[in-house]
Amino acid sequence: MDFQSHQEEAKQSTTKLIALLVLGVLSIIAVVTALLVALLYYGSDEFQPVTALAVAAPVTTIAVVGTSLVKSSQIKSGGGSYVAASMGGRQVDFNTLDPAEKQLANIVEEIAIASGMPVPAVFVLDDEPGINAFAAGWSADSAAIGVTRGALLQLNRRELQGVIAHEFSHIGNGDTRVKTRIIGWVFGIAAITVVGRILLQQLWWAPRRRSKEDRTALLIVAAGVGLLVIGAVGTLFARMIQAAVSRQREYLADASAVQYTRDPSGIGDALIKIGGMGRDNKVRAAHATEANHLFFASALGASFATHPSLKDRIARLLPDWDGQFKRPAPAAPGETPSAGAGTSSGAGQRGGWWPGQVVLPTGAQAGSPIDTSSLVGGGSAEPLAQGGPTAPSPTFEPPSFGGPTDAHVERTRTLLTQIPQQTQDFLRTKQGAVAAVVGAFASNDPQLRPQQLEVAGRAVSMEPDYLDAAGTVITDLDRTLQLPAIDIALHAIRQTPYEYKVALGQAIHDLESSQSDHDLFRWVLRRVMLRHLEDQHDDGSVSYDTSLGELKVEAVAVYAILAQFNSSGTSQAQDAFDAALSAIGLPPEPVPPIEQLTFDRIDRALDRLSRMDRASRETFVSGAAAAVLHDRKTTAEEAELIRVVADAVRLPVPPLLPVVVPDRADPAAAPTVKS
Repeated sequence: MDFQSHQEEAKQSTTKLIALLVLGVLSIIAVVTALLVALLYYGSDEFQPVTALAVAAPVTTIAVVGTSLVKSSQIKSGGGSYVAASMGGRQVDFNTLDPAEKQLANIVEEIAIASGMPVPAVFVLDDEPGINAFAAGWSADSAAIGVTRGALLQLNRRELQGVIAHEFSHIGNGDTRVKTRIIGWVFGIAAITVVGRILLQQLWWAPRRRSKEDRTALLIVAAGVGLLVIGAVGTLFARMIQAAVSRQREYLADASAVQYTRDPSGIGDALIKIGGMGRDNKVRAAHATEANHLFFASALGASFATHPSLKDRIARLLPDWDGQFKRPAPAAPGETPSAGAGTSSGAGQRGGWWPGQVVLPTGAQAGSPIDTSSLVGGGSAEPLAQGGPTAPSPTFEPPSFGGPTDAHVERTRTLLTQIPQQTQDFLRTKQGAVAAVVGAFASNDPQLRPQQLEVAGRAVSMEPDYLDAAGTVITDLDRTLQLPAIDIALHAIRQTPYEYKVALGQAIHDLESSQSDHDLFRWVLRRVMLRHLEDQHDDGSVSYDTSLGELKVEAVAVYAILAQFNSSGTSQAQDAFDAALSAIGLPPEPVPPIEQLTFDRIDRALDRLSRMDRASRETFVSGAAAAVLHDRKTTAEEAELIRVVADAVRLPVPPLLPVVVPDRADPAAAPTVKS
């Protein structure tokens, strides 16, 4: 299956269809305006066409656009979780003891970390026995994935992974934002029908209140019928385009899911089971109609279906399919256990602000000393320090921008198995996640750390000793595991109230701004944390259209500090810097001295660089990777540094794959990738 060509084809078709939708909305506004002008002409003895048009056109536009904006703002404010909750979804606790939900949580977590994207909120639609799923939200940080109970009970792990990969591709490709906007416009057009129905109710009262010769009653009836007809036709037209947009995005998502898993049979077999359920697969939720196009498979099966036919999708995925659907039989959730699956000793209680009694992982007692070797390494131009027991790999592949492959998913599973299950359970609680992050970012200076923890403790309502001990949950991990640990913690942190996230962000900012033992990795990681906290409230209004050419000064500053901190030391700084400049097409120049590269300057540079368009971000990160990988002696810490720099500029990057360098005695041998 040539999924790359399918991706390009679907993207081009979607652009045309969205243009058609906008044209349809404008056409409806024009027709309604014409109707109102006609009614004004009929109802007035002194008709002035220009005046009538001047009144009718803006009124119609405000009505359609206004209702569209109201609907869109409701979804913007609540994000994907709002949509999922409106469908009757119940949020999944990632420390759940339910085997089916635990498997779902593990799959979502694996694919998110493998994709370099935030772990989204996950909801289960308990009252839905069919097989289906959806993704919603304005951005990756505000996204949510919903899965029906039937999908959990009737899909095996391989099939469920294919479905979840499909939904992740919707998030990564920006489909959820596109579809949300389309929902708003369709809602605005449908509002015309509602107004028509309200006006038609006057039909019952007009004969009682007015004479038959009274033209007002006839005008009301005519307006109601006209709006009802126009609204119905407009809604039909809009949903035809909506369906066409969705169908193209479904092809793209299917193709991307295959790229994630390299297993077309997983998603293909899930579609075969859906076909075997027939009409029993209909979604029962009250809002299924307006959200139909969000689902993995059509929730209604109505005319102008929002999805391609199941047979067409399956044929693209499985060319040798025999054309026969199969009624699904319940699959055991543990059929293919996920990494780290099993019962969780730290499961939190549902519904409360904090979970129940939280127990720190073994060995993390209040007041325990911090392993500073795992965090402090950026205060000089010497090679960055390595922390933890895991030996670094010889080198790593360059970052991938085309989404994760099965090798990245396997790499993620390997990393997650190295994080103790008790540590993962702790980080999946809101209290544990907040405490571990704050404790990890506090200074290692024994004079400064107690003061910072005291101030931060007041901001997040926790005891300083608890923060001190909880920080070791992250800092005691090897550097290759710290970013996945932060990803786990971020999922729990996003469940805290908005005001609390604001206080947490300020506390993290103050911690890093007040210390002297700066570490480049931790500084950028702190930038990533603040960025994710900010983006969880992205309403889609921020534009990312700056080019790299406009931000050369900022890019050069970041490349310079990466070159100064390379693992080969200052002797290789100029070569690393030249490699970065060459990668983005700039001529060589002397690397700036480290005294000119303050962390505040790098912070401001990364903030501006994060507003670039997608292509420019990829070019920038390629330059950063060139600075790090130039000597083919990349440490695990440097590989993670590339990822956190990419994350800081809002570019999802899968974990870099370690490469085994062949023996120099065998020049014909090619490097191989380890998962």
